[in-house]
Amino acid sequence: MKRGINDIKNFLKGINRSVVAVLVLVFGFTACVQPEWSPYNSNAELSSVIVSAQTTTVTGTTVGDPMLTWELKVTDGNDFCTAVKKVGFVGQNFSLKFDANDNDYERIARATIKFSDGFTKSFELRQLIATDNPNYDRAWAEQPEYQQGENLVHKTYYTTLNDKRRVRNYSICYDLSKICSRWVAYPAHNVYTSGRDYEVGGTTAGRTNAWAFDDAVTKYKYSSNWSTAYEIVSTYRSDLDTYNTYTHPIIPQSKQADIRFTSGIGGGYARGHMLPSADRYNTWNTNAQTCYSTNIMAQDYDFNSASWGTLENKVRTKVCADTLFVVVGTLFENNKTVSKNGRTISVPSHCFKMLLRTKSGNTKKSISDIKSADELMCIGFIFENNGTGANTSLSSAATTVAEIERRSGFSFFRNLDPAIADEVKSQKNFSAWGF
Repeated sequence: MKRGINDIKNFLKGINRSVVAVLVLVFGFTACVQPEWSPYNSNAELSSVIVSAQTTTVTGTTVGDPMLTWELKVTDGNDFCTAVKKVGFVGQNFSLKFDANDNDYERIARATIKFSDGFTKSFELRQLIATDNPNYDRAWAEQPEYQQGENLVHKTYYTTLNDKRRVRNYSICYDLSKICSRWVAYPAHNVYTSGRDYEVGGTTAGRTNAWAFDDAVTKYKYSSNWSTAYEIVSTYRSDLDTYNTYTHPIIPQSKQADIRFTSGIGGGYARGHMLPSADRYNTWNTNAQTCYSTNIMAQDYDFNSASWGTLENKVRTKVCADTLFVVVGTLFENNKTVSKNGRTISVPSHCFKMLLRTKSGNTKKSISDIKSADELMCIGFIFENNGTGANTSLSSAATTVAEIERRSGFSFFRNLDPAIADEVKSQKNFSAWGF
């Protein structure tokens, strides 16, 4: 049997990455024919997968004894889902092809993968209904509602972890008129911080400080000085676009704050991360993306290093197996701006952060599948972006997600079951979080 992984790669090259979801099956097991000293353990794990109406391909990987083979069969949903590659060796990728869902109902597909030692695993994929914003529709618990606006750009940055998994890094709602994101949403999990595979300046420090526009590709250079430890090796060129390197949709550099090679954002404000750098230490690119202009807000220096930094550190301790879902955002309740390099940048009057996770932390459930508000923990924080905010305690800043929705005009955590969403968003049990 010839290995067909190159066939899959060639097939995927022609597919717009905005309609490709990644399904990762991790298999490691002991075949019944293997000796006792075999390094392969007998187990299988499947990540829950829900895809958008316009997703056309779901890809997967298998890991285990490379001498074994597998066979993939679609057992339900054959009218819209087919196996692109049906057989292969363990270690090779597989893929399923979907027809776009133009219906007003969700569709379920089921498939089974069987290995030559008899081990079998079944899995399920749910394709969402058609909407006006198919490229935004995701099954991500941190995702806010899509909001129309001629100056609003929604996009997601993806990264490849050091174990070769391609995952979302974070999503943004960027305001071109304010040159600042209105919110940044991201999953917080140990996979983004453990197993760092790079060094900066000859140390194990994980912060790249690769300040750049969001179409930049950076790499480590040689210096131990953070300000010169990287170089920008390329920026967007349409003729080189592979959908692996560059981000879409395009946000013009003229509509981003120029934060390169400077100590601040202008006007005496710090370059404040919305997704913290320390939450993304797995690979160089994973961390470097946190230094994109679109993840940075003009933040009071004292506030950034005091209460805001304290909250960031506390939140990091609440990461769990089920994943902690975080949204960070900005309020503009005054008209303060700063000017830099010909750009007028709005300064947030307030900064907020919202957290959502399961109470036990290890339910293995998707947020959308939880039917009781008692299984979830949710809280929000709002600070003034000034010296007053710097001296505000976390307990004083604590609020509800419902209050942040009222003040911001956005609707958050859209994948909550509608029957419990209001109750969850009204939670403000500060002591339960152990901050």
